[in-house]
Amino acid sequence: MSTEPTFERGAITFLSGRLTLKEAAAIFAHMPYELDYVNKNDEYVWYSPNPWRDNNRLQKRLTHSVLGCHPKPVQPLVKQVLKALHTGTKDVVESPQVMDGHRVLIRYYAIRDAQNQYLGALQVTEDVERICELCEAHDFEHGIVDGKIIDGVSAASIHANRLQKGEQLADIQTPDKTQDAVSGASIEQ
Repeated sequence: MSTEPTFERGAITFLSGRLTLKEAAAIFAHMPYELDYVNKNDEYVWYSPNPWRDNNRLQKRLTHSVLGCHPKPVQPLVKQVLKALHTGTKDVVESPQVMDGHRVLIRYYAIRDAQNQYLGALQVTEDVERICELCEAHDFEHGIVDGKIIDGVSAASIHANRLQKGEQLADIQTPDKTQDAVSGASIEQ
């Protein structure tokens, strides 16, 4: 099977599955992050059409040098990032920032073909404010559903490991309470 995508009857077939053009466009428009693509000649050639983006401004930048999309004071940094991606010194460059009061993570990825030839750079800009809040509240220590801590995955994994070790199901204790994520109080199920 070919690893190169093919296009036939209005759909793109990838190694990982098939999408119509309409589906692909909708996916790009609904992603909760912004994508921007710069080709191997450092020309700004594509952006994700998210509803909150300024399409007029971005349309004017298409096919122009990516350096022209940035203020002069940051152009040396842009050149440095592009050089690292072009040469393979780095495959990913991360830039955490605060924009409009939100924590944002911008990642620049070197895009390469199967022969490792540089095709361009993908910029992924993601508002990580909610992720940071979840980390600060230690919500990743447990699964949270509708404000309640649910240890279903953890409990299932523990049960599976114990069963593999030969323990009987009756010997395994099952929690009968969940915990309110806000107050920490136990809630009867």
